[in-house]
Amino acid sequence: MKSIDLIELDYLSTLEIIGEGSIDLLQGQITSDMTKVTGSQNCLGALCNVRGRVESSFLIVKKPDFENAFLLIGNREVMETTENILQKYSPFYKLEMRINNDFKFIAIDEGFLSLTFPETDLNLQVQDHKDFLRVHYLAKRFHLLLLEKDANCFENKKISREINEWKKDNIMNKDFNIKPEDSNKYTPHELGYHQTNRVDFEKGCYTGQEIVARMHYRAKKLPFLITGSLDVNENMSPEVFNQEGKRAGTLLSTAREENTNLYLISMNKNYDQGEIRFKDSSAIRVE
Repeated sequence: MKSIDLIELDYLSTLEIIGEGSIDLLQGQITSDMTKVTGSQNCLGALCNVRGRVESSFLIVKKPDFENAFLLIGNREVMETTENILQKYSPFYKLEMRINNDFKFIAIDEGFLSLTFPETDLNLQVQDHKDFLRVHYLAKRFHLLLLEKDANCFENKKISREINEWKKDNIMNKDFNIKPEDSNKYTPHELGYHQTNRVDFEKGCYTGQEIVARMHYRAKKLPFLITGSLDVNENMSPEVFNQEGKRAGTLLSTAREENTNLYLISMNKNYDQGEIRFKDSSAIRVE
C-alpha cells in the first residue's frame, strides 16, 4: 500500500480568542493550564459543563506575532458550540472572539516533513514556518499544518482527502476529539483525557473542576482507553461486552488497516481483564 504523506482535514476549524483577557477567560473555563501554552508549546484541552461532562475538546496554540492570542482547533461544529458557551463569559473580559475560517489544515507525515522542509526543528511542538504554522502533539506520525487558504507550498504534491490514516494515528495514540454527537455524554476520564494530559489537575478552578477532581482523586478505579482490532468481516456494535455478557465499555472511534478494523474503546472502571467482544463478534484483539 502506497504511503500517504499529506491529508487535508476539512472538518477542522479554529476559534480565535484575542486580547489581554483571553488567558483569564480560558483559565477559568477549560481543563488546561493556559500558562503552559507558549510560542513553541501547545496544549490539549477540553471544556466541561457544571456536571463535569465534556462539551468540547480542542488543541490550543498561541497565535504567532500576538502577545495574547490563541487558536482553539477542533471539529467545525464543536468549535461553534465552544464559541457559544464562552461568549456567555466574554463580556467580563477584554477580548475578541470569532470563528476563524481563514486557515486550511493539512496533516503531514513526519518523515515527509523532514525531507521536504529540512529546517523543521522536531524538538519544538509548535514552529512558525514562513508557509505555515506547524503543530505536533503526543507521539503522532502526523504533524498538523495551518496554512492560509491560498498557500501554494504543496501545489505540486498529491494531497489526499481520505482521512483514514489520520484516524488511525489518533487511535494508536489514544487521542479522541469530541464530535457533535459526543458532546455532553462523557466525563474526561471516560475519554482518557487523564491519559493524554488534556486535564491539568494542578491548575485552579474551571467549570466542572470539582467533579472531575473528585473522580480523579477519590475513585478507587477509573475508566481508561484501550485499542483493539478485528477482521473487517466481524460484527461491530456501539457497546463492548465481557465474557459474562455484561457491558464492559463503549466504542469511541474506528479506522481501517488493510483487512482489519482498528478500534478505540472506553473501558468501564470495573473492567479488570478477560476477553471482550462486540455483540455477536469474536473476541477483540487488544493491542
